[in-house]
Amino acid sequence: MPHPIHFGRILPNYRFRTAEGEFFLSSAPEGSSATAAKAQPFVEARERDGQFAVLRGAVSDSTLLECSLMEALPPIASSVFARLVDANRGIRDKVIGIAREVHDELIGVEVPPSAKELPLAIAPAGPLPLCVLDVGHHPKAPGATGVLDGAKVSEHTFNKELADMIAAKAQRAAIRIISRDTGDETGRLGLPAKTNALNPNFVISLHANDFEPTSTGSEVLYYHTSTEGKKFATVLQRQFVAALGLRDRGIKPVTKTDRGGDQLASTQAPIVIGEPFFIGNPVEFAAVNARKDALANAYALAIDEYAATFSNPKPAAITAKAVTSHVETGTSFSFVYEGLSKEQFFAQNRAELERLIASINTRLADKYGSDLRPLTVQDVWVLTYCECGLRNGKVDPDYRHSAGERGLLPLPEHIRDWNGPSAPAFDSPMPLARNIEHFYLYLGHLKNKDVMGKAPRYYKSLFRMDGITGNAVREAKLLAGVVHGYFYSPNYSDRSIPADRIIRGYVRDTPLADVMRNTTYVHAGTSILTGRQANIEEALQLI
Repeated sequence: MPHPIHFGRILPNYRFRTAEGEFFLSSAPEGSSATAAKAQPFVEARERDGQFAVLRGAVSDSTLLECSLMEALPPIASSVFARLVDANRGIRDKVIGIAREVHDELIGVEVPPSAKELPLAIAPAGPLPLCVLDVGHHPKAPGATGVLDGAKVSEHTFNKELADMIAAKAQRAAIRIISRDTGDETGRLGLPAKTNALNPNFVISLHANDFEPTSTGSEVLYYHTSTEGKKFATVLQRQFVAALGLRDRGIKPVTKTDRGGDQLASTQAPIVIGEPFFIGNPVEFAAVNARKDALANAYALAIDEYAATFSNPKPAAITAKAVTSHVETGTSFSFVYEGLSKEQFFAQNRAELERLIASINTRLADKYGSDLRPLTVQDVWVLTYCECGLRNGKVDPDYRHSAGERGLLPLPEHIRDWNGPSAPAFDSPMPLARNIEHFYLYLGHLKNKDVMGKAPRYYKSLFRMDGITGNAVREAKLLAGVVHGYFYSPNYSDRSIPADRIIRGYVRDTPLADVMRNTTYVHAGTSILTGRQANIEEALQLI
């Protein structure tokens, strides 16, 4: 019987990335040991770096044995295909989805229904997603102003009334209005922390434009790296244009240094800034004021449309039964969560969490051998405490994180590259135990797996440095730093990772904010770092 067909991209060092994970390509016969497989790489792959290809091979852990090439896209076509796949998650998912369908058709194997992760339907009785409406500006700094019937009207005044109108119309989301009135001296830089404390699912900041008196049109701002922000901005802009009929100025990606960038960058939930009209244009302001109800309706329709993308099942739909482990054959795990705070979640599930940690370490030891840096209780407590999704102060097993990750804990977009083909889709509903298991397994791989093409060998070498290795608390803090992107160059404006400085900081137990101060890290000098430090210390106190 021929070996299965695999579609993916050939990478340097005989690696092959597919939707099911990343594999080493080997010509060794099926059943060969890992050492034998490494000694007989599939040499044809060496000349095809970067090309997309269809290969046959027998899967053995993270290796394809007895590889043979069926066909490959030419270099130019592969480059075009790569840009489609890499540049846009929506396009990538569609393309990879089609490739996987073709893959299944060619193999002729139907996935049994029992093996599928069925999506959870929206339960009308479940909690509604929370949308925060931020009324832009403050009475003492009310933003742009316009003139109606000879009287000046500010952004803040106009949008404060508008927020109440929106809240009365939205049906598929719970609305919480933040209005910085007299007596509330929350500054612009403190606003994200105030918003984050509410644990919203998504946020709209209500504003209006003001440049030249003749400027016109509607636009929506979103943070340039936020896929969900862009999605929400597209929905809101479409409603603006339909309701007001003004010039379509489109959606605008914003960096941290741009207007509104601080708020967009530091708010954890998907957030957009609505700029539906120019308040400084007297003709446009008068026309929009006459259609204020239509504008409120546009906001409400956008909120309802975006809220519909959130699954809000009853809690029992997620934890009705124990979930069979992907890590340890023949075992299952289950966790209780309903109505529990983070601290209560740890207390009531401690034995089950420790049993899961032990299972994952057994799996990691089989893969990495005697050099293993095991996953520890400190690792798990710190990262769970820092990353778990909350709704109204209680753990939420179907939380929607800022980049669209679904579940109590945010699985990375490329979770299957780390954990293999059994990992669930990062942005789809999943059982709570499945989410926790794969998040912890991912953490274990971060401490032990080499990332190809990196020097030093991230992230494995970091956890084996003097002063770090063997110190469970420092390893946990370092692991949090990896997850939070301190060793990811796009998070630095100069694309330069101050790795030595960060490691020295962990070894010396220097506060996080001090370690990152005066670096080009995107959140350096903000309250986000002090908040993360506080979360880490609070988590360690629970052990």
